[in-house]
Amino acid sequence: MNIAICDDNIADLSNIVSIISDYKNFHKDKHKINYTTFQSPLDLIAAMESGQQYDLMLLDILMPFMTGMETAKEIRQFNKDVKIIFFTSSTEFAVESYSVGAYYYALKPIWKEKLFILLDKVISEMETQINISFLIKSKTGLTRIYINKLEFAEVIGRTILYHLTDGTVIKATGSMTELAKELLSELGFIKPHRSYIINMEHIDTLCQREIKMQSLTLVPMAKSNYGTVKLAYINFVFKENRIRENI
Repeated sequence: MNIAICDDNIADLSNIVSIISDYKNFHKDKHKINYTTFQSPLDLIAAMESGQQYDLMLLDILMPFMTGMETAKEIRQFNKDVKIIFFTSSTEFAVESYSVGAYYYALKPIWKEKLFILLDKVISEMETQINISFLIKSKTGLTRIYINKLEFAEVIGRTILYHLTDGTVIKATGSMTELAKELLSELGFIKPHRSYIINMEHIDTLCQREIKMQSLTLVPMAKSNYGTVKLAYINFVFKENRIRENI
């Protein structure tokens, strides 16, 4: 797991590094963990633009020139999957943090026990997501689709288009009945329209007539499905939040 830590406060940055170093040493026989520190969000963004990839980001929110929230919004333009944990001394941005798909929002000071539990949770979810997948027969042969990388699926006639979070679209032959049987049994998928099944993890904005995904793709919403989809999404978000609040 590659971790980026960004905080302009040297004392807070050193504290987090110390905790992660202890965690890394404690789990050295089980997990390979690397971390990189940044005192400026601009340097973090520059590193990512140059090709550096991270699985987890620990971001302070109250930083000069560019806040952690602004940083997260910028990062989400080219990385939808990295998990973001905000560390801050203020509750002001707690609600807004979920608009950028924040994994967790924690108040400073950061304690060793709590960060250890958070890291355990992140690694556990990453391992689970890697293992949840299914095979489809596409024109290029058998292709494995990973659930956490599938943003939404679209059915046109007898063709299924699997839209992945990296922008890839994989074509396969199949029907909505087959697709629903495959995906709707998985936690986090729902059918807003007769031709679409979406991954609620990758929703950006939910409206009465359409859903904006994190890729900015607009998925139509059937009028009769709005109430059901809205309730399912609220339950999904609150369930995720309750899991994190129990950490």
